[in-house]
Amino acid sequence: MPHSINKRIQQQVGPLLYLPKKAAPLRMTGNRPALDPTDRGQLAFQALLFECLASTREQPHALEQPRKGALASINGYLNCIVHRPDTLEIHTNTAYRIASRLLPFHHDDYGLCGIPGLRLVNYKCRRARLIHLPTGARLDLIDSCSWSGMKIAKEIFEQETSWHHDNGRSPLWSHPHMTAEETAHRKLWAYTASTPLRSALLMRSMPLWYRFDLTPVWTAGHGTRPAQLAWFSQPKTGHDQVVSLLTESEACIPGARYSPRTPQRGFLELNGFSALLLGA
Repeated sequence: MPHSINKRIQQQVGPLLYLPKKAAPLRMTGNRPALDPTDRGQLAFQALLFECLASTREQPHALEQPRKGALASINGYLNCIVHRPDTLEIHTNTAYRIASRLLPFHHDDYGLCGIPGLRLVNYKCRRARLIHLPTGARLDLIDSCSWSGMKIAKEIFEQETSWHHDNGRSPLWSHPHMTAEETAHRKLWAYTASTPLRSALLMRSMPLWYRFDLTPVWTAGHGTRPAQLAWFSQPKTGHDQVVSLLTESEACIPGARYSPRTPQRGFLELNGFSALLLGA
């Protein structure tokens, strides 16, 4: 019976999170799929990544490129987000382009863009492997198709990352160690009370973007203002659908609770940290 229950849960979670049909089975914890990592470094990196992706041109992340939507537009290229042992896998239509937008870059007039401390480990015909130096987190970007040979893969990768070499500069991500400019942003990947929730939201963000057709934006709290996840949506998407996904579905966040305030407003709480969910 446990095997049949696990299979049923996998069949429900797979389509909900857009997992590939031929993907490796999800790990299980009891009768729940283990969608989230337990390593603090991996959690911290995924929390930062969620903040970067849950942004827009109008409400850009602090690491966004000026006058562009490099980070804000990444979600439009994604097919699936799934955690494997020690590695976050993001399946996408264009792995090298996503890598070029995530890797750090020093803008002469603006400062640091992209994720500080992110480095390229290697790339192959279908995959770009990255590591986040300060947290030790791993990220694999997996393309939906494979280039026919490393010669072509090399040409495409160099084309996608060519702007990192402007004016003959050495890419920031070619440094084997953290630079002083990157280290100055250490607060962005610090493990805080909100880290588990932000990371968990990343792992469940595909249905927010695609199934519900939302544009979620995360705003960190400060002072007396709570952190909030707000979104713009079509009338067909109800606030209760988002709440159900996060707290009741087979892909729910373990331990998460929701306290409504109005039909379109309420608090999502995990491990003592609360964030305001605000549908618009």
